[in-house]
Amino acid sequence: MPEVLDIIYLLSIVFGVLIIINKNPIISVLYLIGLFVNISVLLILVGFGFIGLSYILVYVGAVSILFLFILMLINIRISELTNETSNYTPLAILTVMLFYFLVGRILPGNFILLNTNLVNSYIIDTYVNEHIYDELIQYASSKSWDTSLVDMTHITGIGNVMYTNYAILLIIASIILLLAMVGSIVITKKGDKR
Repeated sequence: MPEVLDIIYLLSIVFGVLIIINKNPIISVLYLIGLFVNISVLLILVGFGFIGLSYILVYVGAVSILFLFILMLINIRISELTNETSNYTPLAILTVMLFYFLVGRILPGNFILLNTNLVNSYIIDTYVNEHIYDELIQYASSKSWDTSLVDMTHITGIGNVMYTNYAILLIIASIILLLAMVGSIVITKKGDKR
């Protein structure tokens, strides 16, 4: 399993570099779709199925397809793409590698809390283990809304939190979205000429 995660991690680095160095924006958006699918597969394999599926639904299904639609409407000429002679490949590789290095240095300490496997816990330092177990016990026994995710599925926990603790914020967000939809219809509708 760790080898599969390493392959997905390296593929995401390759997709990130290809997004930056590609001169054709349509091909770059296709690599962006590949990156989003890659990250969603990584999230599903780690155990965050709901977040991985929502990545596919939101980013691939809506945002990336919207980018493709806009780029095809603009009708970019090939001659405009080939006029740029500078090569950004080394800068792109350096930027993506630096980003993934920083994320790799920050996130493993936070994801250790999610791993309760005994084999992996022996690998980690004993001081770190005591600290992690204290946080796990405090996490499972606290009265915060996060504990609803301990004994339920992700979707049930998120729905429980949204419709109980944050119901008013959900209603406000739905009103804002309704106003945005009505406003866009009013702006695009032409007035009646008499």
